[in-house]
Amino acid sequence: MKYSFNALLICVLLSCTSSSEADPSPSPEKDPLLGYTLGNLPLEPSKGFVPQGHEWMYLPAFSDEFDYTGKDQEFQSKWKDTYFNAWIGPGLTEWNSSHSSVENGELILKASRKTGSEKVYCGVISSKEKIKFPIYTEVRAKVANQVLSSNFWFLSQDDTREIDILEVYGGDRPDQKWFAARPSTNYHIFVRNDKNQILENYDDQKHHPLPGETPYREDYHLFGAYWKDAFTIDFYYDGQLVRELRKEGIEDPSEEGLNREMFMIIDLEDHDWRSFPAAGTEPIRATDAELADETKNKYRIDYVRTYRPADTFDGGLIKNGSFTDASLEAWYWKGQVQRSLLLYETDGDATALSLAGADASIAQKVEVDQGARYQLSFRAKALAGLQLQIPSLSQESISASTDWKDYQIEFDSGDMEEIILMITNKENQAAYIDKISLKKL
Repeated sequence: MKYSFNALLICVLLSCTSSSEADPSPSPEKDPLLGYTLGNLPLEPSKGFVPQGHEWMYLPAFSDEFDYTGKDQEFQSKWKDTYFNAWIGPGLTEWNSSHSSVENGELILKASRKTGSEKVYCGVISSKEKIKFPIYTEVRAKVANQVLSSNFWFLSQDDTREIDILEVYGGDRPDQKWFAARPSTNYHIFVRNDKNQILENYDDQKHHPLPGETPYREDYHLFGAYWKDAFTIDFYYDGQLVRELRKEGIEDPSEEGLNREMFMIIDLEDHDWRSFPAAGTEPIRATDAELADETKNKYRIDYVRTYRPADTFDGGLIKNGSFTDASLEAWYWKGQVQRSLLLYETDGDATALSLAGADASIAQKVEVDQGARYQLSFRAKALAGLQLQIPSLSQESISASTDWKDYQIEFDSGDMEEIILMITNKENQAAYIDKISLKKL
């Protein structure tokens, strides 16, 4: 949709200073950016993360906010509540569909004792589709308070290539303190025989403790990876780069690297080396009491988000027009301004800017040529509308919309050499904006 700002164009041509007596534009003598902050927008790790400097687009088949109840059609369209094949799990694990649920905005994977057995029922989901680099993928999760492992990982259909983004034993036993504070990242390249038995396992596990040895089970954390190619993965925890896996760090006799399409898997599981250790070593197994404790037996996933790199956005004279710089570099801002990564707020892109309350506003200074014609383009969704203003020239209202719309505005610069573009939310209703571009015609 094109939104024609005729009044704005007329005011520019006539060099007027106001298009509305009720709410006049600021006079040239008054600093229109008084009260604004340049860049340095505070980041909120709990809102999510994507690596800086890239345009990203959502991959819906591998993303879910879990903002629904039950494993309904939305869940079933993306996920299996089993492993991707008939395997029921390692060690004492027995993956069970009744041990996964979606409630209160979360995916919950539970563990319990299988009656009359040493086996442990565990929740699991796996993607219906396979995926391959380049992607960035991330979960926000609170790991289970269990000696079992809470995991987020990928595995090829032939079981020969594996990427572990999260593997952590989160239990609160005193002798498990080291493990609870040290989730690990890893890769595996398996050599298997015709019976799918492992002949060789090439891997390199790294652990990532929090400051002060804080157990990861105590809060929600972000666990992500940018899988760039077959030999390049950057791992991120809580938006911080914790590991760079490169070709020289990957042992692979085939020299193919992590080159396969893979299924995404999120699960709880028991591991052989803990439940069935070498002779003389005490096994580490979940007890009946631990498994029955409803405050301990759940792995909670707030969301999983997966992105593919997209074409670089050309903002023309506007810097950081698609807000890939999370700190809002080049923009002035005030009020409740946040970068959003929620799919229903971003319309398929990884990020958009939220102007969350009345008078939340952004602005940018732009050098222009005198007597030239320009086109301003942007996308917006504003439940109560927005106000667009160019001080000393004019201001106009953008009508309310519950859907994302494209807007284009053409204007003449008159005798101005610098303009300030300002976009403001005038109501206490949600408003979002993205892909702001200014180009000379």
